[in-house]
Amino acid sequence: MTGLLILVGVSSRTGSPDALRWATDVASQVDGRVRAVLAWKPPRPPAAPGMHPPAVTRTGPDDPAQDARERLAGLVAAALGDDHRVECVAEEGGPVRVLLRASSQADLLVLDSPRQKKGGKLVAARLIYRSACPVVTMPASGGGPSGLRRFAAAVAESAGRAGRPGLPPITGV
Repeated sequence: MTGLLILVGVSSRTGSPDALRWATDVASQVDGRVRAVLAWKPPRPPAAPGMHPPAVTRTGPDDPAQDARERLAGLVAAALGDDHRVECVAEEGGPVRVLLRASSQADLLVLDSPRQKKGGKLVAARLIYRSACPVVTMPASGGGPSGLRRFAAAVAESAGRAGRPGLPPITGV
């Protein structure tokens, strides 16, 4: 196959609809193709305290790889419709490792807007400097106030509390 290969890292949490739409738009303009990649991990076996055998022997689907492929196909179809021409690949492993490996075959890697994981590092930040190809990240969608508005609200709140420990911030400023 010829043309530009655009790789889209699909988040199992959000489905990365903006990244998928952007990548398919670019691919249509440059005669390229899009490959959507979803990283998945097999379910952990159940554990029980006190060295007793668990009451449940299985916690996940019978075939986690097939489940991941079906979930990816559903996420791509939800973002682009059923008539898309996106290649869907579900690969076992963590998102950073899977996308780094896949980036060696791609011309461009497209990621959803970065989200901070609780206690973890941003996946996008870990990929930007280590990827074998250029990386594009989508801007945050309008799900809440912009970064500038959040920053301004934090500054106003801290200014309202300055020199007044324990008191609520001044409002209506």
